[in-house]
Amino acid sequence: MTTQVSPLSSPYASMTKRAVIRAVLVAAVIAVSLVVVDLLEVSLRLTFDKPPAPLTKPLPMLKDELGNPVRYRAAGPDENMDPEVVEVLGTKDYLLRNYRDLQKKPSELGNKLALNLNYYSMGSATPHVPEVCWAGSGLVEKTEARRRFTVRNVRRKDGTVVDIPMRMVSFYPKHQGDMPDLLPDKAADNKLLNVAYTFEVNGQYVATPKEVISTFWKAENKYAYHTKIEVTIKDAYCDPADAEQIVSDFIREAIPEIEQCLPDARRLNEESSGNPTTLPAAP
Repeated sequence: MTTQVSPLSSPYASMTKRAVIRAVLVAAVIAVSLVVVDLLEVSLRLTFDKPPAPLTKPLPMLKDELGNPVRYRAAGPDENMDPEVVEVLGTKDYLLRNYRDLQKKPSELGNKLALNLNYYSMGSATPHVPEVCWAGSGLVEKTEARRRFTVRNVRRKDGTVVDIPMRMVSFYPKHQGDMPDLLPDKAADNKLLNVAYTFEVNGQYVATPKEVISTFWKAENKYAYHTKIEVTIKDAYCDPADAEQIVSDFIREAIPEIEQCLPDARRLNEESSGNPTTLPAAP
């Protein structure tokens, strides 16, 4: 006499049944989680799926003359990156422009500065910084010279003031052959090539890539955009302390004009909250 075994009573069938139950439970948890996320977004005005934030105007429309009265004036045409470099950069929204300080003689330290702007409309790209990119081109950083400083009371485009944190990175001198547009043929061994940068993230300023990521992924921020603002002392080696003062002077004049190109963080946040307000007029 043959005894029939119910398929549901066999170990294999039992395991399959448990797997099905687990799958159903997981699906239920996911469904509930999605509902919870939607409820959080609505009730607490949080945003987990960040939409792109367009520039107010293209970066090349940044003014050629900065300051009132004018202190810095563009020197020569804007530079273009090779397509391969643009692909690595991860954005087509960039600006490479040289400025001259009209208060300094051509031979004076800080007469020529290089401005590099990179804009990312979404939080899908890792910030590019010179201690990584420049090192990849063969330059050697003097890591003990790296410093963080703050440019205080910088006027913004809306007339308010902000303290801007920046990071200074310094590289050892190198003779001709590497980055000739930035380096003279000879340089004193006790001087350094200096570059400083900051990031504007959702209307705030931070000095490091880590701070960029932690800032734009805050759930209460509807957007996740950032701009790297990088300034290099061109054609000259100098002490980082001198470079800090030169960069600070430039940032004070450049920020209100750079912000004219960037998204208006206050307006975007107010529109997303459904409570638009009138912004103060720029002076």
